[in-house]
Amino acid sequence: MLKKLSKSSKFWIIVCVILIIVAVLFLSKKVDKTILIIDHVTVEKKEDIKSIKDSLVIPVLYKDVHILNKLNIAERKKKFIDVILPAILIHRHQLAQKIEHTKLLQEKSRYSLKWTREDSVFIKSSYETYKTKNMHELIRRMQPPPVSLVIAQAALESGWGSSRFFKEANNVFGIWSFSENDQRIVANESRGGKPIYLKKYDNFLGSVEDYHILLAKSNAYSDFRDCIHRSNNVFELIWYLRLYSERRDQYVIMLRNVIVANNLIDYDSYKLDPEFFDYPADENSIF
Repeated sequence: MLKKLSKSSKFWIIVCVILIIVAVLFLSKKVDKTILIIDHVTVEKKEDIKSIKDSLVIPVLYKDVHILNKLNIAERKKKFIDVILPAILIHRHQLAQKIEHTKLLQEKSRYSLKWTREDSVFIKSSYETYKTKNMHELIRRMQPPPVSLVIAQAALESGWGSSRFFKEANNVFGIWSFSENDQRIVANESRGGKPIYLKKYDNFLGSVEDYHILLAKSNAYSDFRDCIHRSNNVFELIWYLRLYSERRDQYVIMLRNVIVANNLIDYDSYKLDPEFFDYPADENSIF
């Protein structure tokens, strides 16, 4: 005759059952497919740029912003941030979804669960983009820099929206093109007697994406990526961007001055307005 289970044994059996249920639910959950309702605006006058008045930012993607250098410096800086901040936050939202997807695949692999075709396509594309074949390293590389740092580099690289490549190519960070297959424009300068080309984007999101990928995959910024995971302190991070500019230490000092003088740290807490999130119904939900 079987002995009755003790209260302690019953407790641990219940705990194990709960843990198994939680694990199954986690591993069977769907990838986050939250859709952002994004407005697309071609700027013809300054009133076309929606003013950011608080920490909840409307997702708007602007292009062809030609009017900033016609404004006084204070208004120009404000409008520049109004233009570039939504693109930065939209990109961060997309990265968060990719990171969540990658973590889910890590868990699927750990428990020998089958990947979907969508999973395989996603991870293959991500490996190619971020130049790694390790999921842990992929997640590290996907982590974005602080918003304040991105705005500061955008301001310096584009002259607060006054540069030709900003106005004509929606290129915020002076990203070069090395392929004839790119949309691009020719730069005003040359190197070694050969023309230099700059990438051209449909809007500012593409420019923000390429900027982050450059920092995420280049060996020159491995210490920068390590710092993001160590402290994510913007005033420490800027020292690992010396190679971004030929000005080296002077460039770092300029970044710091831009961040401090314009209180850019404040924008690190800004988020996309959840009113513009669309949550598709899960057809397989039992609720």
